Amino acid sequence: MNKKKSKSLNDSKEYAEAYFKSNQEYHLNFEEGAKPYLVSSGSMILDKVLGGGFSSGLHRFIGANEGGKTNEALHVMHNMIKNLDNSKGLFVMAEGRLSEDIRNRAGLNFVYLPEEWVTGTCLVWECNITDTVVDFLRGLLRNNQDQEKFCIVIDSMDGLITKEDLDKGSSDARKVAGGALMCSDFLKRVSLGMSKFGHMCIMISQVRSSINISQYAKADPNNQTNSSGGNAILHYPDWILEFKKQNKSDKILEKPNEQITPENKIYGHNAKVAILKSTNESTGQIVTYPIKHGRMGGKSIWIEREIVEMLIMWGYLEKAGAWLKLDEELKEYLKGKEIDFKDSYQGSRSFYEFLEGDEKATSCLAEFVKDNILNKKLV
Repeated sequence: MNKKKSKSLNDSKEYAEAYFKSNQEYHLNFEEGAKPYLVSSGSMILDKVLGGGFSSGLHRFIGANEGGKTNEALHVMHNMIKNLDNSKGLFVMAEGRLSEDIRNRAGLNFVYLPEEWVTGTCLVWECNITDTVVDFLRGLLRNNQDQEKFCIVIDSMDGLITKEDLDKGSSDARKVAGGALMCSDFLKRVSLGMSKFGHMCIMISQVRSSINISQYAKADPNNQTNSSGGNAILHYPDWILEFKKQNKSDKILEKPNEQITPENKIYGHNAKVAILKSTNESTGQIVTYPIKHGRMGGKSIWIEREIVEMLIMWGYLEKAGAWLKLDEELKEYLKGKEIDFKDSYQGSRSFYEFLEGDEKATSCLAEFVKDNILNKKLV
């Protein structure tokens, strides 16, 4: 009885080994995968919800106009290229929106010719033909002998059109769900390799209105968003983030308790992001983080304000009237850092201004927050 079981086990192992070897081009078991990594979103508050940042694989950013989708995607690309060796970016511009202001805020070295696309740069590809984009990305992942890591941003999925539909006249019928079918095909072909070999793809989409033919019609219970692209584009991403439209209450004012006027300066705004799909059970959370207007070079997320808010939230900064006092644990951490920290600051704004003028102090407190609050090592 035992001898028969042993023989059966050996036969199955031998069969699997022979089959895997004879079909090696159709699976990835013999391929060495990339080492796992986390890329910061640029926001320490958002990173905490993300579990440290974004990993390789597919992610989707959806939301209203001016919600911050493109800026956040480029922040992620900036951090990946800056901190991950042998990495480069690809920006698929399917809608024609990559203004000079966005480029300056991103802090990326944008190039427009393939011969200039070297490690550390971002190639801008102006193309909205779904078939062409899919074929290029599939080939790019296959023809990568240097084992470069790509951060791909498609802005946006809504701007893509099939080659078949492009060739039709304006009065000709379009293929039903043609774009969704092409996206589904693309995701099926690249999702496994994208994750295993350390690439990241951020797909940007707009929200759309739902039009029911009947007031009694039920909504699709499987649809987590109001965006286009079919169910495949909902299933394959690891993270789906919805960027909410800005309201007046989201503005960060010089005089926060007064109306917006030309004399009441707008310093920035609070970006709001809803987690619609996650890998760590954070689905349903809404995250708010500050944006500082007018900052360039990949620094528009107001990290100094975030640091102060997180230190207050976790009790490392104690409020005493209008003053912020460093607690004993934080003081002990700062000993020997050769940074001119005070024991207290009059109001949050004075602490922001101190950090904005001292990158070493900001970096020091950011490391403290990572070690004592985030508990994740970011690349």
